[in-house]
Parts: sequence; C-alpha cells; structure tokens
Amino acid sequence: MRIGIRPEGFEAAKRQLESLGRKIDPVLRGALDTTASAARKTHYTPKIAPMFKSRGWVNKRIIIKRVNARKGRFDARLIPSSAGVYVTEYRRWGYQPINATRARILVGSFKGNKVAAGFVNPSSFGRQPWATRSSVTRNVSKRGGKFTYKYGAGPGGLMPAMGPSVAWFFQRLTSVTTVRAINRRLEQEFQRRLRRELLKPAL
Repeated sequence: MRIGIRPEGFEAAKRQLESLGRKIDPVLRGALDTTASAARKTHYTPKIAPMFKSRGWVNKRIIIKRVNARKGRFDARLIPSSAGVYVTEYRRWGYQPINATRARILVGSFKGNKVAAGFVNPSSFGRQPWATRSSVTRNVSKRGGKFTYKYGAGPGGLMPAMGPSVAWFFQRLTSVTTVRAINRRLEQEFQRRLRRELLKPAL
C-alpha cells in the first residue's frame, strides 16, 4: 500500500514554505511516516495479530518503507510479507478428518477458519500438519530432456504445512473505507505539521 499527498496540495504547500525560505521535505516526511505507522497500528496489526503469536510478530511482517527524498521516494509504503506462514505459527489451528489417514488443515481467520494447503494424519502419533507432496514432469530442452520437480517434500520426505501469508490477511482488510480513513488521517497530519512549520519564527 502506498500512502501519498495529492499533487495539488503538495505543490501549494511547497510554494507557501518556499516563500518563507523553508523546505517542504520535513513536513512531508513527518506526515507520511507518522501516518504509515498509525495505519499499521490502527487498521492492520490489531486485527491480524489474534491469528498469530503477538503484535510484535505481525509488525515484523508488515514493513514500513519510509520516505527517502534522496532516492526520490516521496511516499511511504506498507509492505506485508507474502511468504507463507507455518501452520504451527498460527495461534489457533486444527484439522477436519476426511478418512482414517487424511484430514484437511484449518487455521484461524477473521470469521472462523480457512483451509490451509496440506494434511494431517489423524492416525499418527504426533498429528502434525504436513505439506501435500506433488510432482510435475517438464521437458527442459536446455538440460537435455525431461525432469521431474517435486514440491512439498524435504529430506525426510515431508515438510511442514504452510498457511496463508500476512499479505493475504492484509489485502482483505484493505477496503475503500480503509484507504479513505488513512488518506483522511494523512491530510490532517500534513496540515498540522504545515501549520506548525509556518508558525515558526523567521530565520
């Protein structure tokens, strides 16, 4: 998610400050960075954290990319991790038996549960969530023939199952209403910082 000031508002404020011999950069940077942090704290972390270990765990997986004028980046970004999350990292997970040796994996979601890729063997001792093994054979001309690629199989033949990523939850929370609320907060923060800068004594 990118968070930025509307061009017309930015240019007007820039001209106003330049007439006083001041720069817009500190105002813009402060408003964007503060709003990005507030958006994560208010709209995302509290709603995603109940599915996982803690708020801190979620915050590490929703990175804030801050303004960097030197690199020409004049917006702030919230970047959620798109990496799958081990089922055992979920605060709540379980399984729904299909037969004696196979059960589908369920992980906690906003309203109930979501099916995760993989399976549990209800008859096993540990009843751990494992990734589904599969293979695809492809003709790779550069390597001189057909090769079979195996997915979900580690050195021991099984790999832990993965559930939806933090990005999956993030995207479902990002609605038109959410974006409007964040933009409204940004405009208020920008105007507050602009007024404060304009009220500073002349250099």
